[in-house]
Amino acid sequence: MPIYEYHTKTVAGKKKTVNTIVADTPRDARDKLRSQGIAVESIAPLTGLVSKPPLKSDPQSSGIVPWWYRFRLQPSMNGQASWFTREMATLLRVGTPMVDAIDLTILQSTGGFRHVLQDIREQIASGHSLGTAIRRHPHVFDSVLCEMVTVGEQSGALQAVLKQGAEFRERREKLKDRVLSAMLYPSLVLLLSVVVSVFLMTVVTPTLLNSLQELQKELPLPTQILKAVSDFLIGWGIHLVVGLLVGLVVSMLALQRPDVRRWRDRLLLRIPILKTLIVKQNCSRLCMVTGTLLRSGVELVRALEIAQGAIANSVMSDVVEQTRKRLASGADLGTAVRANGVFPLALVQVFTLGQNTGELEDLLFQIAEDYDHQVGMLADRLTTILEPILIVGLSVIVGFILLATLLPILETGNALSDS
Repeated sequence: MPIYEYHTKTVAGKKKTVNTIVADTPRDARDKLRSQGIAVESIAPLTGLVSKPPLKSDPQSSGIVPWWYRFRLQPSMNGQASWFTREMATLLRVGTPMVDAIDLTILQSTGGFRHVLQDIREQIASGHSLGTAIRRHPHVFDSVLCEMVTVGEQSGALQAVLKQGAEFRERREKLKDRVLSAMLYPSLVLLLSVVVSVFLMTVVTPTLLNSLQELQKELPLPTQILKAVSDFLIGWGIHLVVGLLVGLVVSMLALQRPDVRRWRDRLLLRIPILKTLIVKQNCSRLCMVTGTLLRSGVELVRALEIAQGAIANSVMSDVVEQTRKRLASGADLGTAVRANGVFPLALVQVFTLGQNTGELEDLLFQIAEDYDHQVGMLADRLTTILEPILIVGLSVIVGFILLATLLPILETGNALSDS
């Protein structure tokens, strides 16, 4: 349906703009507004937006997103959800009705996310709240945003809460992108090392070794090792790849079990540099989620319960749960946080001071920002360490192949010169 922008008259006779309504025709729009007691001065179609009906062949056209279709949403759903949250905050702030605001976001969206918004629009039009509607799509909207929206609707501060939710999501994605960007170059170097090594072992080396074996009966030890590795990759390479894929699938299935995932997370926390990175990244996430929820009006115990689900490491998630239970049983906040001995002392001090001064939200945001900075520095430092190690490893592999290839050539040359 088309969207119209209309101007109304105030008591003083001045114009009041930035109002929209959805209707089939301008006459229908005027009739709707007149029935609501609104005196319209002018009305015109909102330019730049064209409504597009959903494709019949699209599995999204009937409502909830099927599980197999969610993979198409994964690459861009986080950015689109953040955009939707901020766009809704802006539209509601200027006085746009809820359904009209969602219609505007639908017309600016494409793909699977557009159909998610269409389902949300249908739920709201049928009388459900925005918080209830977005909870139907947990693969797009996380529990933190859903809780914030619900509290915002109950408290009448939905616009401010949506803005806070958008800032929270953007900040979280910025931290994630920074860590991933720092690890991108080492990952590419590692991939290049594997590709170059396999190419040399399976394509270049066999031809050279066959020629050298014809000239020399007994090959040097490095050449024998190289030939054994090359023969293994040629004969068993496909089996090795299949085995690695099966092992990867089995590992992913095993990590669905809480005990296996907890064992892995506990192992990761024993690696020195990685432990610091994991702890501070999860502490930053804990502070951001808790501070955002507290600022939105959520109680502390409930905020910690939601923040527990945002912690990636299961060991630290268990610590947050224990802290929440101690707090719910009447323990002091600082004592409850300090009891587990996992959180950094700075974070324990922040919780203690925040409870005493009543400025817990502000202190949590401040330390979250500090932890974000530290996580970025640690990621850069880890990248600095890994880069030379991977480059040296690739150089050693290529150097060994050259050595194993040149040794029999040199020995053959010496034998011919002696004869």
